[in-house]
Amino acid sequence: MSNKHDATDNSFRQSVKQYIEAQQLSDEALARMEALYSAAAQADEGLSADCLFSKELQLESDAIEKPSAQDYIDETESMLASQPAASSKGRKPLVKLVYALAASVFVLVAAFQLYSYTQIQQLFNGASNSVVMTSMSWKIADEVARNHVKMKPLEVRTEQLSQLRDYFTQLDFTPVNSSFLAKANDTDSKMLGGRYCSIQGLTAAQIRFSQKDKQPITLYEVQYDPSLYGEQPILEQGDKPTELMVRGVAVSIWVEKGLLMATARSVD
Repeated sequence: MSNKHDATDNSFRQSVKQYIEAQQLSDEALARMEALYSAAAQADEGLSADCLFSKELQLESDAIEKPSAQDYIDETESMLASQPAASSKGRKPLVKLVYALAASVFVLVAAFQLYSYTQIQQLFNGASNSVVMTSMSWKIADEVARNHVKMKPLEVRTEQLSQLRDYFTQLDFTPVNSSFLAKANDTDSKMLGGRYCSIQGLTAAQIRFSQKDKQPITLYEVQYDPSLYGEQPILEQGDKPTELMVRGVAVSIWVEKGLLMATARSVD
C-alpha cells in the first residue's frame, strides 16, 4: 500500500513539474506552488496526492477551456483552505458533548455543596443551641446551689402560699405551686417560708420546704425570659427537667406555668 502511495506521489511530482515548465510560472507562482505541495503533504486529513493528480489530469484533458497556472494555484489554495473547516465541523459535536458534561458536573457539585452547607448549618445551629442551653443551665444550677448551701435565714415564715404571696410584693410575677415538686416529693413535705434572691440578675423567690427523714429542699421561681435563660425544658410540653449535680447539690431545672423553676437538695 505504501509503495503504491509513493509511486503516485512521484507521478504527481513529475506531473506538477511538467505542468509548471509548460506554463512558465513566475518565481512567485513557483514559490506558492511549492508551499501548496508542502501543506498538502503535512496535513493529517488534507487533500491526498491522488486528488491533486486527478485535478491535473482533468485540467490537461479539458481542451475547450483550460485554466491558467494562476487559476490552478488559486483553486488548489481554496481546496486546502477548506480542509480545516471540515475538520472543525467534525469536532463540534465532541466539543458540545464536553461542555454538556462539564455543565452537568458543575450542577451536581453545586447542588451537593449547597446540600452539605445546609446540613452543616443546621447541625451547627442545633449544636450551638444545645451548647448555649447547657452553659446557661450550669450557670443557673451553680447559682441556686450556692444559695441553697448558704441556707440564709428566711425572711418570712409561713406554711400558706397566700401569705407567701402577700410578702413577695417586689416580684413581677405571682409565686405558684409546682406540680412537678408535688409529684417528686411525698405528702410529708411542708413549706417553711421564703426569702428574696436572684437568678442571673433577675429578682426571684426562694421557698424552703422540709421533708421527713430527708434533707430540706429549696424551690426557686423567677419570670421565664428565654432571651436570658435560653431554651429550657417546658413541663406542659412533656419535657423532662434538666438534672445536674453542682457543689454536692442535686439541681433540677424546668419551666412551668410561665415561670423558670429550680429545686436544690443536698446529696446525702
